Amino acid sequence: MTNDQSKPTEFISIVVRLLGLAMLVIGLFIGIKVIFEAWDLYDQPQRIERFAEAIEQGSHIDSLIASLSPKLIKKSPSNEQNSFSSPSIENNDESLKITYFLAWFIAIILLMVIGGLASSAIRTGGQLALYDLQVKRFARLLMEEVQHKNNS
Repeated sequence: MTNDQSKPTEFISIVVRLLGLAMLVIGLFIGIKVIFEAWDLYDQPQRIERFAEAIEQGSHIDSLIASLSPKLIKKSPSNEQNSFSSPSIENNDESLKITYFLAWFIAIILLMVIGGLASSAIRTGGQLALYDLQVKRFARLLMEEVQHKNNS
């Protein structure tokens, strides 16, 4: 290989390794942030309520369910037959908050997806950072194999 061909190759190799190192560091940073966020949600579960309120403001799921529930209870024939049935939702000030459970589901899924992306960034960054070493090792093994076949 001539000197003219090796300079661009070396430059590209350095750029690839630097990009790999950057991906590795970013992946580690995001992975650590995901771990701390998961721990914070475990330590302070009331923090999910803000997320549930945002879901409710955007979707109005809880208000829709609350408006449909009394109508369904009034129309239900089994409600008239059972005197020991549970109290109707009309008497309760607090109804079931579906968005609270939906917020937990979404938060867990988001943490898993972001954690998976961070893991992929770490793995890819590590492979790119070690790219030059892997290529040199492969080339050395290939040359040894060729020399071994030529000697035989």
